[in-house]
Amino acid sequence: MSEVVPDLIPVRMLNEYVYCPRLAYLEWSDQQWASNADTAEGSATHRRVDRARGVPPDPQAMVDRPASTAVEIGSSRYGLVGRIDLLETDGAAVVPIEYKTGSPRDGPHVLWDPERVQLCAQVLALRDAGYEVPHAAVWFAGTRTRHDIIIDDELIELTLSSIAGMRECMAASTPPAPLIDSPKCPRCSLVGLCLPDEINLLSVRGTDKPRRLIAGADPAQPLYATTPGSRVTRRGGRVVLLEKGEEVASRRLLDVSHIAVFGNVDVGSALLRDCFDAGIAVLWFTAGGWFCGVAQGMPKGNVTLRMRQHRAAMTGDLSIVRQFVIGKIKNQRTLLRRHGGPDAAASVDQLAGLVARAREVRALESLLGIEGTAARLYFEQFSSLLRPATPLGPGPTFDGRNRRPPRDPVNAVLSFVYSLLIKDCTVALLAAGLDPFVGLYHQPRFGRPSLALDLAEEVRPLVGDSVVMTLFNNGELAAGDFVTRAGGVSLTRAGRRSVIRAYERRMRTELTHPLFKYKASYRRTLEIQARLLAAALTRDSPEYRPLTTR
Repeated sequence: MSEVVPDLIPVRMLNEYVYCPRLAYLEWSDQQWASNADTAEGSATHRRVDRARGVPPDPQAMVDRPASTAVEIGSSRYGLVGRIDLLETDGAAVVPIEYKTGSPRDGPHVLWDPERVQLCAQVLALRDAGYEVPHAAVWFAGTRTRHDIIIDDELIELTLSSIAGMRECMAASTPPAPLIDSPKCPRCSLVGLCLPDEINLLSVRGTDKPRRLIAGADPAQPLYATTPGSRVTRRGGRVVLLEKGEEVASRRLLDVSHIAVFGNVDVGSALLRDCFDAGIAVLWFTAGGWFCGVAQGMPKGNVTLRMRQHRAAMTGDLSIVRQFVIGKIKNQRTLLRRHGGPDAAASVDQLAGLVARAREVRALESLLGIEGTAARLYFEQFSSLLRPATPLGPGPTFDGRNRRPPRDPVNAVLSFVYSLLIKDCTVALLAAGLDPFVGLYHQPRFGRPSLALDLAEEVRPLVGDSVVMTLFNNGELAAGDFVTRAGGVSLTRAGRRSVIRAYERRMRTELTHPLFKYKASYRRTLEIQARLLAAALTRDSPEYRPLTTR
């Protein structure tokens, strides 16, 4: 489905298009953005010219005036709109001046083509408005030098062809293919959203060993508020936790990836607004640990992606759904093979057969049956993953998966860890621009983040079940961490805190990605999987590949 391209193209986006068409598509069409050190340096360089000051001269009655900053320009003839950093009057003419970080490049041109095209577009818009513009100029913050930029016929031709090319690019229903092994990618702020080497690998383009172009783990971490009656609020640029009106903890907002609150915890409206602006999700759990709500700012601008997601949900396409189930069964099999011992060998073989059957099914009902059979085989052997009784005390009791309410401590911890995992899947999907409530495998239901449940399937054994094994086998939970009421077992507040600590350790653990062969934390890997899911839905990638370990 083609997009309707707006009449006016931002001049800044033209710069991005010449640099990398995919970057321009992601920023303008999909409205995706991320900052890095280079963009922060650029913002600092432009601080002097970001506010509109002065009045530009009338092109029909030119008089000398002081230079104007942040001058808005537009041209219906060329289909351009933009902002000039500094507009200087030079007798009967004007000169647009662009501020840049760094220093001039060696060679015949002090600017690279993207910046030359940007300045040329500004000149064309000014000339169309009636101004005489003999040339443009650039000021480099690194060397504090100014250089004139000649606007010749060759540059004008390049600019006009770039405008036409960008319009054609933006009208496409999928983004352009990533650059192949390009030296531009490592310093691009959108590299973690674009995943150039990863998408190229899945599309059989470029190298067979992607570069690790993103950090293995996000320095920002989740913030959990679990004390009843406490309040999470904003103070300056920090998130502050208050208990009985007293500050007990604080963290910089930029160090927070998302906020999870449990039970009767108040969240200040000023903090919510800051979280919305920063793209930080706030998620609510009941006092018992059931995931029950999420608040975020305006959704990502990529409406086409969500339309494709909704269409895939309506048509029942199994190409992606099948991979969720295959990934889950493979990882269940791996966990049993590694830790289940001889008694689990038969189930390991049966799970391998179910993977083969899942590859061949053509109906959702058949896939549901295969997954149900795999779950039964897996949880029949789950007790073999837990340490048996020792002289220090009996081992945990587990007679099969049960919930609502869980009837034993193991099931209570499984349910709570799965809630935490669904929370992280929801955050990853929102960051990728997807709707976490419209599932492809789990059917939409009121209040259920169905797509988050889909994404969680393949990582339940790797994250959720592994955390449960660690907690019980290492003795990190005791009888006092549970409470039994009317046959149901739940965690105490202290028990939930112990589970959260173990869960966060697991999410920060690095693994070698089975496809891309670089190391990343489980939380970062979950974000990568969400973006690969989005790429498969938009046909940016030919298929979705689940996360599986050997």
